[in-house]
Amino acid sequence: SLEKIGRRALLISPVVIAVVSFVAVLYWLRPHNGAFILVLTAVVSIFVMGYTSFLARRMQLRMDEVQVASQGFASFRGYTWGAGITVVLLMLPPVTNRLIDLADVMTARAPDLTIRHRTAVLLGLNFGFMLLVLVQMVCMIVASAIWQRRMGGTAEQS
Repeated sequence: SLEKIGRRALLISPVVIAVVSFVAVLYWLRPHNGAFILVLTAVVSIFVMGYTSFLARRMQLRMDEVQVASQGFASFRGYTWGAGITVVLLMLPPVTNRLIDLADVMTARAPDLTIRHRTAVLLGLNFGFMLLVLVQMVCMIVASAIWQRRMGGTAEQS
């Protein structure tokens, strides 16, 4: 129903706002201080991981056994498939080059060259980790859809 979709959108909105704000701050302000970039990345990452863990736990409280099994199937397969796909993606030069260029652009105004290179490497690693998490999320959604298709939904048939 529309009300259910609206409630879920409201629950997810803090994560969307945090990520969009993070990208906007990094892209438009391009801070001079490399430490600011690293601290901001850590704060946003911790918030997103903590809030999504809270949401997952909250959603799991309302699930029956079949839904919990579906979640376990999707999590296991999503993590495994996502890790494999991310490795393949990171072996493709266009993907790797784009992540490196993005990290380099974000740290272009660092005052010291040594700090700039160090910050760019750390930011590049963080972008790679973000890619991993994003791909794993997509794989979990696909695995959940596969489970739903194979099991014929979660509602009991009479």
